[in-house]
Amino acid sequence: MKKLILVCGPAAIGKSTWSNGYRNSHPDEKVVIISADDLRCELYGSYRNFPPNNNMMLVYNEMINRAAKLAEENESITVIFDTTMLFDERRLYFRRHLPMFDYYCLYLLKLHDYEKCIIRNKQRREDKWVPDEVIRDMALNYLDPSPDTIANFDETKEIYVD
Repeated sequence: MKKLILVCGPAAIGKSTWSNGYRNSHPDEKVVIISADDLRCELYGSYRNFPPNNNMMLVYNEMINRAAKLAEENESITVIFDTTMLFDERRLYFRRHLPMFDYYCLYLLKLHDYEKCIIRNKQRREDKWVPDEVIRDMALNYLDPSPDTIANFDETKEIYVD
């Protein structure tokens, strides 16, 4: 089976930690994590560098291209997208552009107190730090999926990572 998992949440909530934990706890699955941050670093030379005009669609489309290639080359694979996806438009963009998967998961990482993201952010490598006000803005704008969005996924979960 070809499975696509979208792991959503504000910066520093623990998307990468959760994704790596999933991979480690599923040794029988071939799991590939595609991280927007890591891909942006690869393409633009640093975690602090962004695409021209801050056009993250360049990164998102490369994520899609890589996931499509993995699906084409593997009979059975789990691809995890590690990126914020704070609202339905982005979640559905990825879902619509990757029709070759068999099973689609939308996992929303949550905290009871999003100020923990500020603390977690400072525990990361300094070159991956996100300004506090950006994290607070992300937490304020993090929306639950609409029923119409949920209908596009085989599985939707809220996962508290307190």
